[in-house]
Amino acid sequence: MMKRILAIALFFTQAAMVCLGEDWMERLDDNAYLSQVSIPGTHDTATGEGWTGFLGELAGPSMGVTQDLGIAQQLDCGVRAFDLRPCVNEDELVINHGVLQTKAKFPETLKQLCQFVTDHPTEFVVVVMRHESDGDDNSSLWNNMMNSCLNSDDVRPFLADYKRDITVGELRGKVLILSRDKYANTPVGGFISGWAHQSNYATGTIKGAAGVTGTLYVQDFYEVMEYTSLKLKGIEKLLDFSTQNNVNKSTRHLVVCINCASGYTASASSDGNRDNAVLCNKKIIDYLADEKHAGPTGIIFMDFAGTDISESYEVRGLELVNAIINNNQRYVPVKKEDDTSVTPPVTTSSPSLPRHDLLGRKQSQHPRRPTIVIEEGRKVITRP
Repeated sequence: MMKRILAIALFFTQAAMVCLGEDWMERLDDNAYLSQVSIPGTHDTATGEGWTGFLGELAGPSMGVTQDLGIAQQLDCGVRAFDLRPCVNEDELVINHGVLQTKAKFPETLKQLCQFVTDHPTEFVVVVMRHESDGDDNSSLWNNMMNSCLNSDDVRPFLADYKRDITVGELRGKVLILSRDKYANTPVGGFISGWAHQSNYATGTIKGAAGVTGTLYVQDFYEVMEYTSLKLKGIEKLLDFSTQNNVNKSTRHLVVCINCASGYTASASSDGNRDNAVLCNKKIIDYLADEKHAGPTGIIFMDFAGTDISESYEVRGLELVNAIINNNQRYVPVKKEDDTSVTPPVTTSSPSLPRHDLLGRKQSQHPRRPTIVIEEGRKVITRP
């Protein structure tokens, strides 16, 4: 009887928490900059849609899971930033996690996001994408297919163009696409350059269609392995910057911050992703619980968003989504004149860290990413 009472109480607690994510952006100031908003996001978003193809069905559940919820559920619980990795499969753009194909297709997913912001006009969505070239042997068809998709009549009207001082009011009802790979001379949204995977956050740029370039700080140290302390320090260091930026009047930088809680320990596996999420999600929750840290987080890409328990791992993904959403009410963004003199932070160089295969064995360095990219993931028991 006691277990039944606890189960019922847990259900209603979770249901109440999920409601926090519904149209939460309507409470934001129209004049706040994108860089002043705390936004929960999902790493390798489409792994929550399930797997297809020989390798996907064979290895996806054990090696590639980073999300337990599908995209519609992620939107419902308040996620507003998505990590999508399209590649070419015959005549389609599908979404992969490394060599593993998910059930999601890029054009349909993009239309789904456009429909969401149409149905919820106070909201906006940010998509960070890249060509998942491991999934299609770097197909030369990707550029033309992507350019055609983004400029199609049924999605282009809903896509925002990046500019350094873009505001919440300008983004409402839109999808902002930031691509880590070029598909044309002029972006739809913006092109990202300078993305890196060091433990200290890297300085990159975002270039919009009008040629205006803004600053990006990104922390995406994903091969955590035994270097957990470096990962946690990297997360905290970027949070220290983002939570102070654009809040007090002494700072004027319109810097977009992307802080990745994602990564894997032990090996590149679903359980390795879960194990990392236990540590990193807790780190950010605890950081935001400190009143001294009331300020924007930027975009936080996490694993197992919207679920607190994955398999037997306490990943606290729903708690983290809610903490980020509620964080927007803990500070008052100051709209002010832009200052173009952004001084990059002083960082110490990371030690040269070995890469590992799926079994945790040390491998030689790869110029871009491991042979099989299964960066993060962990299973989570989905919530009703």
